[in-house]
Amino acid sequence: MAEGGPAAQLKESFLKLYTNRPKPQPISTQYEKKPSIQNAFLLAGQSAIAGAVVAGLRNALSGRNGGFVTPIGLFAAVGASFAFTESVVANQRQTDDAISAASGACAAGFLLGISAARSLPMAVGACSVMAGFTGLHKYSGGMQQHQPDPAAEKKSFFKPTAIVEATKRE
Repeated sequence: MAEGGPAAQLKESFLKLYTNRPKPQPISTQYEKKPSIQNAFLLAGQSAIAGAVVAGLRNALSGRNGGFVTPIGLFAAVGASFAFTESVVANQRQTDDAISAASGACAAGFLLGISAARSLPMAVGACSVMAGFTGLHKYSGGMQQHQPDPAAEKKSFFKPTAIVEATKRE
């Protein structure tokens, strides 16, 4: 092949690409602030859609018109209070952990308890239950699935029986 052939040109361009490559920057462990208002409006909108679905189902299944405004507004307020409180607490503590999620859930639960039963004990109870479950969920890693090693799983699944072990020894 000629010295200036396609293989040499490809090799030259490959070497240029990988020798002049910038070095990767280290991953920053610094906390990035969450946009509290943006998160609140985003989750309020999503919760309002869920509230519209719930209101529609409630009206369709009950056979009477129970109103659309109350569930939509309640769902939107609960979603916004959760997102806003979680973001503010995470920004103040400069860490996104179970405590910030639990505080957001407590605010949402308190709002639900006040609006549903109109009693302070119900509001405090809803706050503690939602904070407990949400904090535990965040602390335990959420719904992440454990990805075991496929080879180890296969080895443990097909355990040799006593007969197989006896025939191997013979």
